[in-house]
Amino acid sequence: MYLKYRFTPNDLEWHQTILNAFENILKMKIKPVLVYDRKHFSKYVYKGSTRPNAIWAECIKECGTIWLNPHLSSEPKVETVNTIYHECLHVKYPKLSEREVRKLADKMIPVAPSMTTKKSKFDITHKK
Repeated sequence: MYLKYRFTPNDLEWHQTILNAFENILKMKIKPVLVYDRKHFSKYVYKGSTRPNAIWAECIKECGTIWLNPHLSSEPKVETVNTIYHECLHVKYPKLSEREVRKLADKMIPVAPSMTTKKSKFDITHKK
């Protein structure tokens, strides 16, 4: 089966390198793990109720599992860096609001306003 959006093996390696860097920078107690299989991920927390095409990423804060939307493969690399950092902040600081996490992430990895306009459709969401 051909997927329109997909990460290359180089992308996957790059994601892991970025994740490891953020893990060290943030001195995270919970070591985050990246996953790419939406169906598998959604069985754990969301029971498939959130449309995967409507978000960039999701995380399970308690265990640090982070799912990345393959659509990110077509976006500027800074979006992926910001998204991974954003999800790491949710794992590190599970009680912060979405707005507070977004503000922290955008402060560390600035995203140009021209890129954030797309975020209205592909937004990062989190549920308990």
